[in-house]
Amino acid sequence: MAFDESRNNILQTSVRAQLFQLQSMDMDELSHKWRELFHAEPPDYGAVFMRRRLAHRIQELVYGGLSEEAKEQIGAINTKISRKSNCLRSGTRIVREYHNRKHEVIVRESGYEYEGVLYTSLSAVARKISGYNRNGYTFFGLENKQ
Repeated sequence: MAFDESRNNILQTSVRAQLFQLQSMDMDELSHKWRELFHAEPPDYGAVFMRRRLAHRIQELVYGGLSEEAKEQIGAINTKISRKSNCLRSGTRIVREYHNRKHEVIVRESGYEYEGVLYTSLSAVARKISGYNRNGYTFFGLENKQ
């Protein structure tokens, strides 16, 4: 029992130390750490994303990843979300008046176009228009039943 406790303490100390080290690493060091932990080339994202994802990976390797049950639940949620997001056909125009201005969004195959910019979600468009985080379906008055 004492052995397990001391092993856990060592692992936790090691994890903490690695997480603190991430904060002082530059992009080259983060990229090297990414290759070491993922055995793949790092994505072309900024340092904040890299640090967060590397911190998650360090903890995942030490403490273990998600259970099969959790992975299945996530898969089911993703499937449900996919179905919901496909309920609007490409080419559909969504119009909303907000602060005495007419706002028009066009549904595209790969997202939602607003003022010539493609957004990944209606919520992102709603945030752009209102300046606040909002549910896009609610903001545009769409019922999302499925």
